[in-house]
Amino acid sequence: MTSAHSKLYSDDVSLVVVVVDTNPFFWAGAALPFADFLSHLIHFVNSLLLLSNLNHVVIIAAGVSSCAYVFDSGNAGASGAADVAETLGKASRKMEEFIKQDARETASNGTVADGGAASLFSGALSLALCYIQRIFRSGTRHPQPRVSIRFFRDTWF
Repeated sequence: MTSAHSKLYSDDVSLVVVVVDTNPFFWAGAALPFADFLSHLIHFVNSLLLLSNLNHVVIIAAGVSSCAYVFDSGNAGASGAADVAETLGKASRKMEEFIKQDARETASNGTVADGGAASLFSGALSLALCYIQRIFRSGTRHPQPRVSIRFFRDTWF
């Protein structure tokens, strides 16, 4: 019996979409400071990109008032370790800009009174799923689709 899949999947190629919760109310009570987490995330992304030049990584930031693409390795055009480091440095600066912009939007909304605001995680997850769908429709060879979600207060799903 033949497979119903019309696309060719490659198990050696990874498409990883990372959604980062930048909610300051969450990170204020977290055991790991956000700066340390961001450093670990950059090392994780760098290791994925160094495993294969075909790997693709996207980072989406979810804040209290907005969500946005912060890093896309497909747009990076990195061909060497120095380019990867420079690109990830730009991503780090873009993350800082996103956090400042989200803080300004949150302060101007006036809806956060007691510091218990939730992030727009569902919006960021929608961005991630739309991005994955766009990659799948773009050509004939795709990474094997996998989804892994990690919540700091819960367990792996």
